[in-house]
Amino acid sequence: MLTPLFFTGVKVSNYMQSSTTIRLVNLPILFDTLNIDDLPADIQSKISQIDACLPQTQCGLCEHPDGCLPYAAAIVLEGEPYNKCVPGGQPVTNAIAQIVDIDSYHSSMTQTTAPSQWPIDATSKRPTEVRAVIREDDCIGCTKCIPACPVDAIVGTGKHMHTIFTDLCTGCELCIAPCPVDCIDLVTIERELTAPERVAEQDDLRQRYHTHLRRVTEQLADSSNSKPVVSMVEAKLNNAASQSLSISEEQAKNTIAAAKIRTKIKKLEKQLSVRANDKKQAELEALQIELSQL
Repeated sequence: MLTPLFFTGVKVSNYMQSSTTIRLVNLPILFDTLNIDDLPADIQSKISQIDACLPQTQCGLCEHPDGCLPYAAAIVLEGEPYNKCVPGGQPVTNAIAQIVDIDSYHSSMTQTTAPSQWPIDATSKRPTEVRAVIREDDCIGCTKCIPACPVDAIVGTGKHMHTIFTDLCTGCELCIAPCPVDCIDLVTIERELTAPERVAEQDDLRQRYHTHLRRVTEQLADSSNSKPVVSMVEAKLNNAASQSLSISEEQAKNTIAAAKIRTKIKKLEKQLSVRANDKKQAELEALQIELSQL
């Protein structure tokens, strides 16, 4: 029987266990390759408990850019080191150690957590939390940061200034690299969370990430969607969706034809935005009808 888990001296096992029974149900398609449904119940339980420990920032610093759940699965199924959660710090490493190896936990052999670039908070014993902030005067509205955010905390449209909802930001840093003008800063924040508050926040972030994955999956499956695949998660979702579909030769031909038509439509729309032309307008409308039929 597991000893109760503690974060900064507060017992949280009861809060975690209340959510572990449903954590692995109705997962987004991105996680199909984990084949969790085929695993024994005790293995599923262990993965679920570890996932409940993780902060759900989906930051990829553990070398699992597709999220916390794949890291939890790798710890259980592949024996991956359990000390790689940078934002979770030593408290999360200790908690996972307690789940995977009680003996090593009690013999004080718990691994030292992966170092963070941020100083350790004296109260939580975790790395100091950060939030992303866009310097609005420098933002060019390129939209490249939007698909990078795993919890949809960034809003904005093309060629218009973007904004990050600080209350929703996890500080995962994933929006930094795509920004071509380096207009996103990370600022430290100070706050104190109780154990149940932290678990509730992590559950909310997890649900936001899953909602994000499902929405992107729907967009990728929409034949009228012309947005390019620009993030790693989008690429993985695209591959996962393709592998789960049985595509006929006719469907493949229609997909190629639709792509060609969308290219022609974009070209005509650009020309018509500069100068009106009745012939080109009629051609555009005919192409739009043809695309809708495909």
